[in-house]
Amino acid sequence: MEYKIQNIVFPIETKHQDCKGLFYHGDGCLDREEKALHLGKGQNIDFTTYLNGCSCRKWKKYTKAKRFSLYLDAEGVLQVCLTGYTKDIQINRTEDQIKKYYLDSRQVIHLQFSNSEEQIIGFEISAIEDSVIYGGYYTVEADESELNEIRLCLATTTYKKEKFIKKNLECLKQEIINSESEIRDNLYIHVVDNGRTLSSKDVCGEHIYLHPNSNSGGSGGYARGMIESLNQTPKATHVLLMDDDVLVLPESVFRTFRLLRLMKEEYKTHFISGAMLYYEEPNRQHEDIGTVTKDAVYETLKPRFDHNYLEANLDNEADFAEKNSQYAAWWYCCIPAEVIEKNGLPLPLFIRWDDSEYSSRCKAKFITMNGICIWHMGFTKKYNSVLDLYQQCRNFLIGRASSNVFQETDPYNRIFKAFRVEMLKFNYDGAELVLRAFQDFLKGPEFLKANRGEEIIKRNSKLNEKLIPLNQVEGCDIQDVWSCFSDPPRKFLDKWLFRLTYNGQRFWPTALCKKDVAYISFDYAYQPQKMSMHNKLIAINPFDNTGNIRRLDKVRYRKLSRRFKQATAYYEKHKKEIETAYREAMPYLTSEKFWREYLGI
Repeated sequence: MEYKIQNIVFPIETKHQDCKGLFYHGDGCLDREEKALHLGKGQNIDFTTYLNGCSCRKWKKYTKAKRFSLYLDAEGVLQVCLTGYTKDIQINRTEDQIKKYYLDSRQVIHLQFSNSEEQIIGFEISAIEDSVIYGGYYTVEADESELNEIRLCLATTTYKKEKFIKKNLECLKQEIINSESEIRDNLYIHVVDNGRTLSSKDVCGEHIYLHPNSNSGGSGGYARGMIESLNQTPKATHVLLMDDDVLVLPESVFRTFRLLRLMKEEYKTHFISGAMLYYEEPNRQHEDIGTVTKDAVYETLKPRFDHNYLEANLDNEADFAEKNSQYAAWWYCCIPAEVIEKNGLPLPLFIRWDDSEYSSRCKAKFITMNGICIWHMGFTKKYNSVLDLYQQCRNFLIGRASSNVFQETDPYNRIFKAFRVEMLKFNYDGAELVLRAFQDFLKGPEFLKANRGEEIIKRNSKLNEKLIPLNQVEGCDIQDVWSCFSDPPRKFLDKWLFRLTYNGQRFWPTALCKKDVAYISFDYAYQPQKMSMHNKLIAINPFDNTGNIRRLDKVRYRKLSRRFKQATAYYEKHKKEIETAYREAMPYLTSEKFWREYLGI
């Protein structure tokens, strides 16, 4: 039988007009209402792109797909050239076949690829006379009796982001739920509403279910989505976790479903990890697989490819060396139900580290593919010290202790470095958040059993740095706000004074500190030379032209240092018993019984 694996998609969404190169390259005029691409005489279009090329090598590796074909819905006088690309040292292009068509009315034409050994196959169209392309799709040959039975549940958790969730649901309804494809009867959508601001009339419909939930963060929302998916009738075979504040292309869900239907037995427990493309720069990839480094920080496995370019598309589909502690982020991650049943639900971490801990706990293997993606805001603009200091530090320690993951990392070193950096930047509230993270971890697993994540976030939010417009910041006269990210080479004397005096906070008279202002970044950046031996820093957010003065405070430095030393001493004395307690509690903390009680289901 012939089996459709992916559709040709056009940039219909307004946002997609900013990244047309992901869809096609060349001439033509897109009629967004008609959803058709008009080509004038002599115009050319290349569809071998990130979204419309076909990753045939991966389809052949992971699935039972054989013999690829292309169907085009078109009219006019046109020439179609089937192409294929691989990359070793350079890009290699092949032309499979070239055919001319004289279509005096709208028709569907069929072309079969004779060679499918390339990484990516695609096609080019040249208009001999005025022509119109209405769409098309790729198919493969497959044995109908070998297709897997799939019931895909999309679980998305939301907190007061009604605009995003409604828009995404409407797209999925129009493109999938209301379609005549087999996926419509095998896709179920569970909307977990942590903010309890949605009503059934907002989101419910055929195969779409709303679950008002206590605000238990992303981990609680996704745990609820997993529970509902595994207990629905018919039971899910796979759970697709997806963020609420994203721009989704329904075609990504369609391709995910087709991958699952054709999946070979040896890959059935793999996660399908969708790429995150930047909402602000929609042609650029942030990540499709991440890793946790030995320093316990997130790192993308691949470069931040610009998918306007064919070379980036090919490089993205190449085999990348596996590293320890790889993970699939939960902005778009499809997990087999049997993996959830075997390994349990997420830890109750509220937000941050839940996805990386889960992937590592499951010892997950991953499938990625060009065109399976979402668009999400970049994280630099979303920096929040409560989430990026307290939640990150605490949850890393809890995840490592509970699941025996990230064992190549030094847990204390992660906390010590985070605390030290904030102290050196005179961000004493940030240092307080790191200290609280450490202290709360030391309380052991009993601390996690009460659903008070929202309460903790609210308490800690009082320590979020308050940035104000730069024209209201005393003494701020920076000319280039983006220069706040720079840091000049370190000078020998400044380097050793900085270290010895903890940036002037000990053994050093304040009167001897530099009197001019140093402009530094508001976020993760560590800029020792720029900060060195000043008594006043101005932290700047260049994305919205805001900032805040940070002043050297020796009294607060001493108080925080003393408390951190006390916590360290307790950790060194009780480390083994604390980690053992987390490890013993983990099976219960990730069980359905625990989560039902925790969420009040």
